[in-house]
Amino acid sequence: MPKSPIYTRNGDKGVTRLSTGQKIEKHSQRVNAYGTLYELNAFIGQARAQLRLARPADPAPPWRELELFLHDLQHRLFLVGGDLSAVHADQEPEQTSQTLTKQLESLADLLRDSTPPWRPFTIPEGAMAATSLYVATTVCRRAEREIWTLNKIEPVPHGVLTYMNRLSDVLFAAGRYVNAAMGIHEESTGQPDTY
Repeated sequence: MPKSPIYTRNGDKGVTRLSTGQKIEKHSQRVNAYGTLYELNAFIGQARAQLRLARPADPAPPWRELELFLHDLQHRLFLVGGDLSAVHADQEPEQTSQTLTKQLESLADLLRDSTPPWRPFTIPEGAMAATSLYVATTVCRRAEREIWTLNKIEPVPHGVLTYMNRLSDVLFAAGRYVNAAMGIHEESTGQPDTY
């Protein structure tokens, strides 16, 4: 059976298609948002690879849950892109519902409870697995900004915006958790929280 070529030449004139079949300029804000989601997905893949290398012989439950979450997240991010292209702003997006946002909050709480108290302006450093998660956090926040910019032009389902905001919180908490699990102390330029 002959293999399909990787290239299609369809985008040579700066135009691509949405999942709906609609043609759109490659420099459009919607494509910016999709592209940043894909970039985030690649950094999540890198973080997973680093986590596998750093995996303890007998990982604690939060470590195992984080591994499962990141695996599922790589699939979920493609579906988030589908919500961006196929759902109207007045509809609840299928893949970024309130239930999924609540799940992100639960995981963020679990990771936070397994780390020392957060100090403001924690320096993003430490183990490769942790710093990979910190990089993913910054890309996630950029994706969120791109999606909010899109929302100013064409309304985006609110569930997508909420999901991306919580996701950056989880990735940040994950970076801190991994450092703590590996016995690495992070420096901070601020004072400890009082709560």
